[in-house]
Amino acid sequence: MLDRWIIGTAERVSPEADVLVLNEKHQKFNLGGAANLAVNLKHLDDDVELYGSIGKDKEGLRILKLLAYTNIDVNLTNDSETTTTKTRLVGNTGQHLLRWDKETTHHGDEAWQRLKTNYKDNDIVIISDYNKGSVTEDTVYELIVKADVFNTKIFVDPKQDARFYDSAFLVKPNMKEYEKWNGKYNKTNALEYMRDHYWTWLVVTDGANGIHVLNNDGDYNYFKEDTKEVADVTGAGDIVLAVIVHAFNKGIDIPHACELACYAATRSVEKRGVVPVTPADLNRGIVWTNGVFDILHTGHMELLKFAKKQGKKLIVGINSDTSVKKLKGDDRPINNQDKRLEQLQILPWVDAVVVFDDDTPLNAIKKVNPDVIVKGGDYTVETTVGHELANVIIFPKVEGHSTTELIKKIKQ
Repeated sequence: MLDRWIIGTAERVSPEADVLVLNEKHQKFNLGGAANLAVNLKHLDDDVELYGSIGKDKEGLRILKLLAYTNIDVNLTNDSETTTTKTRLVGNTGQHLLRWDKETTHHGDEAWQRLKTNYKDNDIVIISDYNKGSVTEDTVYELIVKADVFNTKIFVDPKQDARFYDSAFLVKPNMKEYEKWNGKYNKTNALEYMRDHYWTWLVVTDGANGIHVLNNDGDYNYFKEDTKEVADVTGAGDIVLAVIVHAFNKGIDIPHACELACYAATRSVEKRGVVPVTPADLNRGIVWTNGVFDILHTGHMELLKFAKKQGKKLIVGINSDTSVKKLKGDDRPINNQDKRLEQLQILPWVDAVVVFDDDTPLNAIKKVNPDVIVKGGDYTVETTVGHELANVIIFPKVEGHSTTELIKKIKQ
């Protein structure tokens, strides 16, 4: 669908009726619906294929022109006479005065056939359902059956009856949509409801009230971000789903992906108009570094001070005693993990400490989901665990300062 914005000044009341008169200054156009979701994913550097249908009209042509600038792989059919268009009248202070919609029903059969042909080439399929006719119970059922065959995850932004999406991997209604399905929301009925529909994850968005995240094992998470000022909520739902999919595709688990999506959507509503999310919008200022930190020395201190300067919150990962013995031998660590934890926690640059048992910190990094990973000069970006999940900054090695060298001197 196409979003059209008519922007002007509204400073007087019409003499013909008790309504404001908008003096048009300019118009702008944005991609709407599934196309807006695709644009957000592309701005996050994901590979995207867009399937759908448009009308045989100037609005449909404008959609094609807008998509031509996105580098999205487009598979659209024009099987209807008109294109669904949402027109918003906006005053000079940014307030929405009126929205009028031109809606039509697209069948999109050819688009679905194209998607089914290319299905096995996609790790994730997103159904962005605006209830305009393209998404039917039968087509969704076919996609979900294929998902089992090709190990594809189905993510859904729903608008129709919940049964349409039975067995999807993740379904993301807003609170109004959920309560239309199942009455007043609470965790208990939401868990029962998602199990009835065989969803792995249910994510319920509730505007400024946050995001509820449930899975069919009974786990529950809730995320909420404070906003400075709500300027425009248009497109926030697409940003939530785009960030969830983007983060999940990078290996981040669903709860942490939803936490990141909540942050990004909150930042987006502080901007006027439909503004695509970018990697910079996902930067919460969380910095990660890790190590054994057996005997704290000057090199450690300089590393931690440097790491703290790279963001707002520094989280330090330390190997558990079991993990250290695997890596360093039975005579290490010198200080047990409780002592090492205590020493790090009192440092002014450290906001939190995480202990991990694995040989590498990869699983811990995925849970923390940092924006920046800082490692010492013994590493390169490519040899840093988690380099594909965050921006890596290498701190130059402080010569003459290492725990191994310190232990050797003590023994001498």
